[in-house]
Amino acid sequence: MIRHQIRLAAAAAACFVLAACSGPANMEPPNIDVPTPLPSGIDFEPDIETAPVDESCDPLASYSPGAVTAEQARAQLDDGEQISIGISQSTNLMGYRDPETNALAGFDIDIATAVAEAVLGADANIRWVPMTSNERVPSLDEDRVDLIVRTMTMNCDRWNEVEFSAEYYHAGQRLLVPTASGITGLADLTADHLVCTGNGSTSVRTIAEQSEAQAVTVPDFNDCLVLLQQGTVDAITTDDTILAGMAVQDPTLQVVGDAFSVEPYGIAFQKGNTDLARFVNGALETIIADGTWQAAYDKWLKGPLAVEGAPPGPKYRD
Repeated sequence: MIRHQIRLAAAAAACFVLAACSGPANMEPPNIDVPTPLPSGIDFEPDIETAPVDESCDPLASYSPGAVTAEQARAQLDDGEQISIGISQSTNLMGYRDPETNALAGFDIDIATAVAEAVLGADANIRWVPMTSNERVPSLDEDRVDLIVRTMTMNCDRWNEVEFSAEYYHAGQRLLVPTASGITGLADLTADHLVCTGNGSTSVRTIAEQSEAQAVTVPDFNDCLVLLQQGTVDAITTDDTILAGMAVQDPTLQVVGDAFSVEPYGIAFQKGNTDLARFVNGALETIIADGTWQAAYDKWLKGPLAVEGAPPGPKYRD
């Protein structure tokens, strides 16, 4: 019985092969239009902030370290024996997870580690909390983190929501484009160009005000990189530090044009946690003075940005 079934199956297979072979010789596979996959949360018509820019403060002016002690700073942590730090784990060069070691690495990670050790001592117990740009302020409001070191631009609007350290890095907004695009800077963008950036980024308003291009936003800057590689958008705009990391990943892309914005990075704290901010400002002064800042810059950013970097000087309001 089993042999009979095998013979029948073999005969059926033979008939199938013969039928296939007897089909038209010039038969071509059908043309199927497969839609380009798009990341979740993409917005081709993001809201553009139109209210006048708040210039009621000096966004670089933080709190003088004074005589605040590590003990006073630890009193403003959710857990006095652990510090929770919001970071990116997907921003090459700044904060990313090394695929070989699975460890977090980058300029922001080095600065955050040095700050944590100043607060808690060597071998500080750090709880890293990865987050998108849009999650930064809510994560502080909801006590999910003690501080954030994640390419966060200091401005007056944000000062209304968080406390900032003194500036720890001075970045600027530029463009990332394919090397064969012909785009050399902001002036080359037209109304036909789509330019990608991240949700919650200050870049959305900047690109709308300074060019005719249409902004496209996504939750994570890496989604922009995929969209550019597949030709869905024509350029990416954000801080030069982030763009340099993307260019390192894909040599068919290049950072072009002069910086067309000023992006001072600050470490963010929950509103009211000024003792922690003051102590961290003292730690930043030490990190700059002892060469830790320069070593981090030279390791992560000097080559990709092709600029001899220097730490920004602190500015205090009191």
